[in-house]
Amino acid sequence: MEFTQQELNQYNTILNDYAANLSGTDLSFYVHYWGGERKLYTNHVHKHSFYEICYVIDGEGFYEEGSHRLPIGPGTLFMSRPHLKHQIVSDEGLYILFVAFELISSESSEEGIQRFQSLEKSQVFLQPNAENLPPVLMWFALLKQVSAPRHFFDDGVLSLACALITSFENVFTDRRTAGKTSTGTAQPSSSTLVHRAKLYIRDNLSQELKLSQVADYLHVSPRHLSRLFGEELGQSYSTYVRRERIRQAVLLLTTTEWSIKRIAEETGFDTVHYFTTVFKAEMGEPPGQFLKKLKEHTDMF
Repeated sequence: MEFTQQELNQYNTILNDYAANLSGTDLSFYVHYWGGERKLYTNHVHKHSFYEICYVIDGEGFYEEGSHRLPIGPGTLFMSRPHLKHQIVSDEGLYILFVAFELISSESSEEGIQRFQSLEKSQVFLQPNAENLPPVLMWFALLKQVSAPRHFFDDGVLSLACALITSFENVFTDRRTAGKTSTGTAQPSSSTLVHRAKLYIRDNLSQELKLSQVADYLHVSPRHLSRLFGEELGQSYSTYVRRERIRQAVLLLTTTEWSIKRIAEETGFDTVHYFTTVFKAEMGEPPGQFLKKLKEHTDMF
């Protein structure tokens, strides 16, 4: 199936705008992003707090996760599981589709929750020769459906999108138990790019988060990403990352018994001294004093 990069961007923009919340009888999903690249090259090691499913239409490379280094090529369908560091490696570039999502537990049945949660521990997460599997056929059908006039959008596109994501569970469960820059003129929407950047930052706070690294992950220039942060969020990229690190530090301070040193490491600070300096600048006092005052205030009630 051939799509230009411009077509992929247009179709996925529609899906990102209208097919983010998907509800079925037993399963409901929140889709963080739909995407596709004609030439996706090696990206940085990273992790997500959600599932991401990728399908390779053309090109060769490797999928690395922990000690695994698995070849991927045309027809490969693979799953990045939550909280596991992974990387796609390709020198020539991959023609690839991808979708990132998580289950909405409050709107899903108990059985559906259990079945999808079991995928987190799946030891088989890569399916070669998947060209004729239902998810792949539905994925292409979904993109073609989006390109058509949008009559009966809910019944056509949204139902098909929900069925597609639901079908991933069946593929990976059955298998387990059985045995660079886009070339098109259209670009993913600014809000989608910033949303994906925020998710990447949130899920990788313990690592170095250079602007160029996140821009590479999103296949945009650092200058473009920097501009989007200013336009969409009203703050610089570095300010956003710093505040996210401190936000997570406050959460860990108030919900764990971790040491200041461990919290500093978990939120990406090289030293306790630097962590304390930044924390005080953002919160008005060092972490130890902040926690002491919070406990004193809580004890009053």
